[in-house]
Amino acid sequence: MGREIEIKIPLTDEEYKSIFSFVNGNTVHGLSHILKNDTYFSLYDTEEERRASRESARPEPTVIRIRSEEVLDSEISGQKKSYFCYKFKTIENGVEFNSENESFIQNEEVIRSFLLAVGYKIYFEKTKDALSVYCSVDQVEFHLELEKVNGLKYVEIEVTQSHLSADLVKSALENFVTSLGLDVSKRDSRSWMKIIGG
Repeated sequence: MGREIEIKIPLTDEEYKSIFSFVNGNTVHGLSHILKNDTYFSLYDTEEERRASRESARPEPTVIRIRSEEVLDSEISGQKKSYFCYKFKTIENGVEFNSENESFIQNEEVIRSFLLAVGYKIYFEKTKDALSVYCSVDQVEFHLELEKVNGLKYVEIEVTQSHLSADLVKSALENFVTSLGLDVSKRDSRSWMKIIGG
């Protein structure tokens, strides 16, 4: 299980171009172009039902997902990997705190069939075309994804270093966002389902 603290911000065309230049700069490492196709599952038909379930004595995971991921720009281009994930998510002042449980799977159709057989439904799907990089500032490592999610331009920045305090990470995230020329107040704490569905 891993902890993620992340922030996501919608981008204008100009902001997208600016972050694109940063992503291709010398202060980053591990540049890769990744295509992610996510399918989300739920026991419930509506968001109201999902919220009610979280208020019960046995809260459900916030996210149950199968991800198919393909790296497009390296010697392993064309190779797909699939993952099963469930996570519990909280939002504090627009910053996501995730407790994520993820595992590699050989055949995503087995998990998909199992979930459908036990009553889960496909809740929504998203496609993320992302440029992914890592950069470090003051001993904090950031994973930045410049992305188009179902065509919408966003940047997502996360810190997964679990030994750092949440307050330190939150402050470092906000400072890093500002250093990129972005307005921290424009962070979007909605789920992708809400963003994509309007």
